[in-house]
Amino acid sequence: MGSKVPLWVALLLALLPSLVAIAAIVAAEIRDRRRIGHERESRLRDERIGAYRKLLSATTTAHTDRKGVNALSEARAEISLLAGTEELDRAAARVWTSYGNTQKIAAKSRNPQNASSSLFSAYLGRAEAAKEQFLELAREELGVEGRSAGFRDLEGSTPGEDLPGPETGTSEP
Repeated sequence: MGSKVPLWVALLLALLPSLVAIAAIVAAEIRDRRRIGHERESRLRDERIGAYRKLLSATTTAHTDRKGVNALSEARAEISLLAGTEELDRAAARVWTSYGNTQKIAAKSRNPQNASSSLFSAYLGRAEAAKEQFLELAREELGVEGRSAGFRDLEGSTPGEDLPGPETGTSEP
């Protein structure tokens, strides 16, 4: 006595390996697209951090040095391409213009370190406020919490860390 298997069951059993293979291919494709998307986002985040570092680094001398303002300009241009929000892009532009204006005032007074000019102090205060606003927006965009954690993440070093000496390559005491 033979048992009869319905045709649809026989077809299903014959096609099952093909259906499993198709499901595996689709799952692999979805996984690859997610991985590629994650890698792209990670690379973009790293590029943003680099551009933000350049901007923050240039602010150390931009209030008295034209080269610092030029470095701000370059960093600002890079940020305009990479910034995740218009608000962050505008904040970077404010940093650039604020430090540029401060540098102009510094150039008018021959020795800005000894300048008692309240005008210079006011411009420097505005520039530093613009930098702080930019830093806050950058932390928010990057998902970095806490003031010190954000600074280390964006600046790439810990405060107070000794720098290598110019001739020996060793840390100075």
